[in-house]
Amino acid sequence: MGNVDIWTEKYRPKNFEEVVGQQEIIKRVKSLVQSLNIPHFLFAGPAGTGKSTLALITVKTLFADTWKENYLELNASDERGIDVVRQKVKDFARTKALGSVPFKVIFLDEADALTKEAQQALRRTMENYSNTCRFILSCNYSSRIIDPIQSRCVIFRFRLLEKKDIATVALRIAGKRKS
Repeated sequence: MGNVDIWTEKYRPKNFEEVVGQQEIIKRVKSLVQSLNIPHFLFAGPAGTGKSTLALITVKTLFADTWKENYLELNASDERGIDVVRQKVKDFARTKALGSVPFKVIFLDEADALTKEAQQALRRTMENYSNTCRFILSCNYSSRIIDPIQSRCVIFRFRLLEKKDIATVALRIAGKRKS
């Protein structure tokens, strides 16, 4: 199991151009990032389709060298409680972003694992810190995300990769392993 994780990190796409599949999503997200006009994002779709990767590319493109200071990643399935979300998000959101981008980014993975109460708290936090923070939420099922959160986000629906996309990635990795 450990080797799989290393592979996924080692060969994870590093920029918009390296991502395969989801071309329409990539185009829209890239153009929003370039304009610095970023709403909250909701990335919905099956596991392994590039949601976390795209969140990371978005943040690294926005902040370059200061991305780690301006980025908080939480996995909602590990931290389901309302208090954890409130506390960690608030502590992070309270401070100003470093650099020229006027906001920080919070990536909440598996947001559909949050209880309804935690989602209500999250919605209020999104409202309270909309000047200083953008949220990128990822989920498998957008139907499990409460409407007030959905309505505050631009929703991107990721599809399973096609065979040609998987072949592209496999060939790219094979080429890198040879060199």
